[in-house]
Amino acid sequence: MVKIQYQFKRSTPLRLLSHLDQQRLFQRAFRRANIPIEYSQGFNPHPKMSFALAMSVGLTSDGEYGEVIISGDMKVDEFISRMNQVLPNGLEIVSAKICGDGVGSLSAALCKSIYQIKIKILPEIDFENLAESIQAYLALPQIFIQKRNKRGKFVEKDIRPFIEAISVSPDEETDKANIKMTLVYIDQQCVKPEHILTSINNQNGAVFIIDPTIEIHREELLIKADS
Repeated sequence: MVKIQYQFKRSTPLRLLSHLDQQRLFQRAFRRANIPIEYSQGFNPHPKMSFALAMSVGLTSDGEYGEVIISGDMKVDEFISRMNQVLPNGLEIVSAKICGDGVGSLSAALCKSIYQIKIKILPEIDFENLAESIQAYLALPQIFIQKRNKRGKFVEKDIRPFIEAISVSPDEETDKANIKMTLVYIDQQCVKPEHILTSINNQNGAVFIIDPTIEIHREELLIKADS
């Protein structure tokens, strides 16, 4: 058996794909590409495949990671070629490697996410006001939001340790603001960028228009081997 770790990107045509649908799509692609994928044992066998992180609906990305265990040997170039021939427009594998014995899970190796966000700002807010709001937000020692725990109850969570950097600039082609956001993973946990945008509005008075026109792109997903 061989574990193949691959990096892929998801673009606009499939931005509304759910994580579960993406899993099913990759399973079908492995079959169509004749990748000899390994299955678990028992009454309900399932393919030995996983992703580093679930992708939210509406998210595009240049740097997602997945892994799959196959029976026998296969060159990574052949794996990439076979998969890209059957994956739909909007998904593309850009690199792959063979993992040696003892390599841990992708989720445990997560380090940082870097996002590029395009979002509208309120008409009365200029970029100087926006930059000041972001700096005031980052200066806070603690930032609490309401988050649902595993039991379904809402609890307060301090998200400040998960935020490494936020910067803002005007978008030259639209009336939106460009937000670059670097978030870190702590004990395999992180916070969604849309929660941070809402939190900024709640802390310093509304500056962003949070609606379906927000464009969130994960520019890079860093794992420990990359950092």
